[in-house]
Amino acid sequence: MAEKKSSNKSLTKKTIPAGARVRKTTKKQAKTKAKAQVRTLTPLPNVFKITGQVFSIFVKHWRPLLGIVIVYLLLNIIFASGLSNLTSSVDQIKTDLSTSSGTTAHPLTKAISGFGTLVGSAGVSGSATGSVLQSVLFVLESLVIIWSLRQLLAGKTIGVKQAYYHSMYPLVPFLLIVFVIILELLPITVGASLLNAVLTSAVSSLAAAAWFSWGIFLLLAGWSFYMLSSSIFALYIVTLPEMMPRDALRSAKNLVRYRRWGIIGRVVYLPVFILVAMAIVMVPLILLATFLVAPAFYFLSMLSILFVHTYLYSVYRALLA
Repeated sequence: MAEKKSSNKSLTKKTIPAGARVRKTTKKQAKTKAKAQVRTLTPLPNVFKITGQVFSIFVKHWRPLLGIVIVYLLLNIIFASGLSNLTSSVDQIKTDLSTSSGTTAHPLTKAISGFGTLVGSAGVSGSATGSVLQSVLFVLESLVIIWSLRQLLAGKTIGVKQAYYHSMYPLVPFLLIVFVIILELLPITVGASLLNAVLTSAVSSLAAAAWFSWGIFLLLAGWSFYMLSSSIFALYIVTLPEMMPRDALRSAKNLVRYRRWGIIGRVVYLPVFILVAMAIVMVPLILLATFLVAPAFYFLSMLSILFVHTYLYSVYRALLA
């Protein structure tokens, strides 16, 4: 390597006369060159192909991944009282279904509304301590899943105990990236609060005010998604050995350069797919087997965390290709 560098230096000395001016590349030229390089990269797979890749990973490595999800589920039940928090929501759904007879509301409409109630109650704990424990468990589980995916897709064999033992070393850098992501979510949070305030106030009857508030919300939401389209992949980069948070954010930004809007579309698809998939399972259960609603929804919620990380990690690998 050193010989190659020295030969390059000598070649430079020979071909460039002493005192000659070296023309600097302008920002516009550098941008044009970078865009041209991006066009030569392998195109990102579409959302359906990525979803298929996720399910193929689940099928191939179902034993360790299912074990990881079950451990996470048990930890939530024991330490964060996760399952008990759904009881009041299920009781409300039962009440709505029992009172639907004799009214104009169709049972299917009630079931869909009940599913919305379940989604709204997801992640909500009855106490501040429970909420903190759920957040801690979510961060730890994310580290476990990311470490496991990296090992499994590298062709290694792992166990559930090994995954929980060996995945905790980048905890502090990971938390710093999470903090950055929380800051980047502030614009959409402010926009949602402003939109809700306008729609629930006396000026909601004014079309101009409603359209203006929606415009502000979409603008702020776009800003948040634009920033998240790179920072979200820093979560996976920062778990690499000897990787610092600032370097991970910089690498993630370079990784998505001039490909942000395609990535945003793939990220927006993710929650839509999860909600539709869960609704397909939960709505029939709400109508036919209400006693299974709480455990089924709780298990699907735990499984959705695995799906989210596997999907985003697949996009991350596609960006590296």
